[in-house]
Amino acid sequence: MKLLYTNGKSMYLAESGKEIELPSYRAIQYRQTIEQIQQNKLWKTTGRGAQFMGVEAPEPMQEDAARVCGLALYKDEFLYTLLLDASGGMYRRTFSEKPEIEGHICSGNEVRLGEIASRGDDVAACLSYPNGSSHIALFKLPSSAYTQVTDGDSCETSPSWSADGRLVYFSTAGIARNGGQIAYAPRAAASYNVNTERMEIVLEDEKHDILSPKEDAAGNLYFIRQPYRLSEEEDNVSFLGILKDVLLFPYRLVKAFIGFLNVFSIIYGREPLNSSGRRSDIRTKQKSEKELFFEGRILEAEKNLKENQRSGDKFAGIMSRNRVLVRRAPDGTEEVLAKAVMDYTLCTDGSVVYSNGAHILHRKADGAVEELVKTRMARNLVIVD
Repeated sequence: MKLLYTNGKSMYLAESGKEIELPSYRAIQYRQTIEQIQQNKLWKTTGRGAQFMGVEAPEPMQEDAARVCGLALYKDEFLYTLLLDASGGMYRRTFSEKPEIEGHICSGNEVRLGEIASRGDDVAACLSYPNGSSHIALFKLPSSAYTQVTDGDSCETSPSWSADGRLVYFSTAGIARNGGQIAYAPRAAASYNVNTERMEIVLEDEKHDILSPKEDAAGNLYFIRQPYRLSEEEDNVSFLGILKDVLLFPYRLVKAFIGFLNVFSIIYGREPLNSSGRRSDIRTKQKSEKELFFEGRILEAEKNLKENQRSGDKFAGIMSRNRVLVRRAPDGTEEVLAKAVMDYTLCTDGSVVYSNGAHILHRKADGAVEELVKTRMARNLVIVD
């Protein structure tokens, strides 16, 4: 089984337990350009001149300038979407390991494309906007023109085609706004009928998010379900959480003050207060924390890994166990197929391939699970025939 996927930074093709990287030529060019711009500005905050002026500062942490957001098959090649800071686009690429020049579908400052799903020349894509909303758009390749088929102040993600090509499934959530702050309602599974041009809610649960809905040839609906949370802070709004905050307030205040002095020492003295600390350590920690931010939530990877190991998982992952893959039959009965699921895709034989953040696993039709490849943060899984 060949499997195409991304970790957000690059694309990979895995087979027989081994993976090869498929670099994006566009991303390589863009990263090189951004790096050159940053190097040209570096003289302002480094060297003796900056020291004399009192403006010397450590090299700032930079987010990755290019991010792979979606993958889909197209004829004997594949499509991928790329987010380049404030712009984006969709490109076509072969399965060659070389970072060759790719075919261009569309790009621009107003084209921020996320996850995509293909069915022949028809492509459903997530089109996002700077205000936090996102909608489903339909392409007819090779044309770069598209039609946005959902609207309103809402967030639609994770499109997939039904078995007969009549419906596009996706997740949807309403948006609440308060000044510059936004919050999302519980995500529901919805569908758009390309013939009648009508959208309807397929499945919703006020206590859970329903994510990445997909339909198989037998009419079963698959989806990822996780507890709904309004915000990260919501978990601490309890009597015990408030009591804990009160008791730890003096400690946190002192720790924050020491941390401030340490940063001040690094910037102007070029050394940390504690002899064991180094600026490189700080950058590494920040980078690690950024990588473990997934779908708008902080991913407590180490905590989740230990919990999954204690639960006896042979291939323990870094996702929370309450994020489960569910199969819902046409009569409404449900079965949990796997726990701690990051992303998944369906096989034609009724089996499922899924990622748990540390492994890509194959759950066969009889329920047996085998490892396909060990890899980190794999998503946008696509089976290559």
